[in-house]
Amino acid sequence: MSKAKTKDNRIFSLNPLSGEDYTPWKDPSKMSKEELQLYLQIKKLQVRLSFERLQSSISYTGMIIEAFQSLGLQDWALKLLNQEVEDTSE
Repeated sequence: MSKAKTKDNRIFSLNPLSGEDYTPWKDPSKMSKEELQLYLQIKKLQVRLSFERLQSSISYTGMIIEAFQSLGLQDWALKLLNQEVEDTSE
C-alpha cells in the first residue's frame, strides 16, 4: 500500500493542533462523551497556542522598538517610514 493510501485511511488526516484548518473527524452532535472531551481539549490547546503566538509577537515587536530607541534610530526609522508613505501617495 502506498503512503498516500495509508494517509487517507487514517482517522486524523490533519494534525489537530495545526490551527484553523482542523476539522473534527465527525459531527460533534454525533460524538460520544469521550470524543467531545477530546475535541474540547484540542480546541483549548488551539486557543492557548494562538494566545501564546500573539504574546510572543507583541514581545518581539516591543524588543525591536526598544532596540531602535536605545540606539537612537527611532527618528531615522520614522523619517524613513514617512518618506515611503509620501512616495506611495504621490
